[in-house]
Parts: sequence; C-alpha cells; structure tokens
Amino acid sequence: MLDNESKERALVGEVTRTVAHAGQILEEYSAKRYGLDMEIEFKDDDGKPTAKKLYLQLKSGDSHLQKRKSDGAEVFAIRHADHAAYWMAQAYPVFLVIRNSKGEIRWMEVRDWLKRESNNGEKPVKQIIFEGEGFDVKSVLRWRDKALAQESRDTDGS
Repeated sequence: MLDNESKERALVGEVTRTVAHAGQILEEYSAKRYGLDMEIEFKDDDGKPTAKKLYLQLKSGDSHLQKRKSDGAEVFAIRHADHAAYWMAQAYPVFLVIRNSKGEIRWMEVRDWLKRESNNGEKPVKQIIFEGEGFDVKSVLRWRDKALAQESRDTDGS
C-alpha cells in the first residue's frame, strides 16, 4: 500500500517518462508552486525549444474524482476558489493530470474550461466535469502540434 507522497512521486516519474519519450522538455517545480507542479515546453521539428508551454497540476489517487449520481459524470471538486482563478490567469494552458489506483493517467485542459464555465471569472465554479483523455506520448504530441500551430497563426497574422 503506497502512501500519498509515494503515489505523487510515482505520478511525477510516469509524467517525466512520457514527456521524455515524446521528446519534449519537462520542468518539475522544486518548491511546491502554488497550484502548479510542472511545465512542459515544446520543441520544434528541429529539436529547438519554442517557449510554447503547458502547465500541469498533478493529482494521484481515487479521491480526486467523484462520480455524479445523476449522470455518472466524473467531478473534480475545486477546494480553493483561488486555485481556479490562478489557473485561469495563466499565459499557457493548464492541465489537470489525474492518476487513479489502477495506474491510469488522464489529463484535461482546465484553464480555458474554467474561463468558459465561469464567464471569464464572473461566476464561481466549484467543480470541473473531468473528461480527461489518456496521458500518453501521442496526446503530448497532439498538444505540441496544437501549440505550434497556434504560434504559426500568431506570427502569420491569421
């Protein structure tokens, strides 16, 4: 039986491995950073850093998601409203990464989800309907492609 710290470190290791296999840059924040644990910086096709990033908030264990009885949706409770505000204020997408007791890791972009659900912070949001996709090399590379495509739209003026 693993304690919470061991579960969290195992998740850090698995995220590190997946991002390395995707050929991207991962930085773990050494001190507990408020509301964020890691960031991924994407490389271009030549292997050079692009300054395009994602932020990660890691959660390990089954207690972070509850099944809603009315429709079976998985719900992540936001225990601190200031975390939601902080995530919405980030310059880059913020992902909630959750590993369950079976070892399955899923992630979901929450910065834009929260902005949409809260009407850009006008109304409080106390939970996230978690519709996370599997966290694997392919999903990391899909988000890389999305970030780099956004960069080219920004520089082309389109």
